[in-house]
Amino acid sequence: MPRFRETVRTLLRERLLDAAYEAVADRGFDKLRMAHLAGAVGVSRQTLYSEFPSKEAVGEALFQRELERCLVGIQEGLDAHRDDLRAAVEAAVGFTLTLAGRNPLIKAMLTSTGEDGLLSYLTTRSAAAFDTATAMADTYVTEAWPTIDPVARELAVDAAVRLTASHIVQAGSSPEESARRIADTVVRVALSTGDEKVPPASGRPARPAGHR
Repeated sequence: MPRFRETVRTLLRERLLDAAYEAVADRGFDKLRMAHLAGAVGVSRQTLYSEFPSKEAVGEALFQRELERCLVGIQEGLDAHRDDLRAAVEAAVGFTLTLAGRNPLIKAMLTSTGEDGLLSYLTTRSAAAFDTATAMADTYVTEAWPTIDPVARELAVDAAVRLTASHIVQAGSSPEESARRIADTVVRVALSTGDEKVPPASGRPARPAGHR
């Protein structure tokens, strides 16, 4: 029975977050109302408050869930190309750009920009998302390509994250083309002072991880 209750609670939590996501994406976080959220899912306000004691708690849970989904996709893109630095960066960046294009929460978290006040609460947490993505990328590159010069590696990771955020804010081309350009830049920076040999790109844009 305890396991069954945990399963039910998890499902309820996901339903509440799904409804909150739709409401925030449609009307903005400022207009999210706990009573409306409870009604959308068909539960009492008491049940809602037992799961999320405040509107801010809903926002924090939304932030954590979307951030985790984004980071999982980035990690999958990197892991799929551990023997090819350029392809790994291209896949991870392509996934991020594609996801941000259809997910306003991800865009706000990674760029601190919200359209017409959208996600004004969540955007204050974008620094945490930025730092987490940078740390994850640095750890990955350190493990996958240990011979890359540490200074060049740090610069390359910073360039990858900042260029990706810039392309999210103002896309000049398709996610695939932007990812290819960013990957080329990152590889040039990463190998500027090191001896790491990276296989040339295949000529075909890497398919973003998680792409359907």
